[in-house]
Amino acid sequence: MKAIYEDLLHLDRPFYEIHEDSYDPLKCIESFWGNYPLATIRENLYALDLKCKTLGTTSESKLEAVQQSLFLADILRTLIAYFLMHSRHIDTTQIKLSTLDLNMEEIRLTKKINDFFQSINQPKP
Repeated sequence: MKAIYEDLLHLDRPFYEIHEDSYDPLKCIESFWGNYPLATIRENLYALDLKCKTLGTTSESKLEAVQQSLFLADILRTLIAYFLMHSRHIDTTQIKLSTLDLNMEEIRLTKKINDFFQSINQPKP
């Protein structure tokens, strides 16, 4: 198979997995959040954004390209799972997130930073 098609199949796979008997959107979502804390998601999205801005340059290694490709497939897989849970009215309270505390700490930190910038940007009376 030509290398160009391997990448396309990699991103198509999540659309076909949902039809397998063993597919469980809850497990898919739990797996994503277990593998990607918010800080890692942000780093991967920054890397992808940088890649888009520097198209045509050779600023990344093959390993980075593979990791970004895997991340894109995982995030696509998770978005599909969330869509299916919503459309099938599946109870999301069953999801057990192993990185919940780590992600909540990240959210608390970004809230503090946001509050600080909001406080210094208040309009003067």
